[in-house]
Amino acid sequence: MTAGALEQACRERGIRLSTQRRIILEALETAHDHPCAYDVHQRVALRHRKISVATVYRALNGFTQAGLLVRRDFGDGKARYERAQAKRHDHLVDVRSGRVVEFDDAELKVLITRVAAGLGYRLVDYRLELFAEPERDLD
Repeated sequence: MTAGALEQACRERGIRLSTQRRIILEALETAHDHPCAYDVHQRVALRHRKISVATVYRALNGFTQAGLLVRRDFGDGKARYERAQAKRHDHLVDVRSGRVVEFDDAELKVLITRVAAGLGYRLVDYRLELFAEPERDLD
C-alpha cells in the first residue's frame, strides 16, 4: 500500500486526515521495521515538532481499529505496528538485537495445516513469531 493508498483507505473508512495524521501515515509508509509509538514519534518529530506522543498514540490506535495497521507484541514490552498486508507473513525476532525479520515459508504453512488436521481441526488462521539468536555473527 502506498501513502496515497493508505490515505485513500482512511477516507474510505471515514478517518479524518489531519495534517498530523498524514505525517504519521508517511512515517509508517516509509518504515522498514516494526516501530513502536515512541519510534514513530521520534521520526515525525524530526521534521514536525508540534506532534505530541499522545497524538501519535491516538492515531496509531485509530489506524489499528480501522484495519490499516496491525499491532504486534514481540515480547519486549512495546506495542509495535506494521501496515496491514494482504499477504500473510510470519516473524523471527533476534533476541540479541531486537531486529524483526519477516518471512513467508510455504512448507511451514503446509506443516502447520497438517498438524492442526492431525489434531482434528481445520486451520483458519495462525500467528507465528520465532525468537532466536544468531548462531554466528551475521555482519
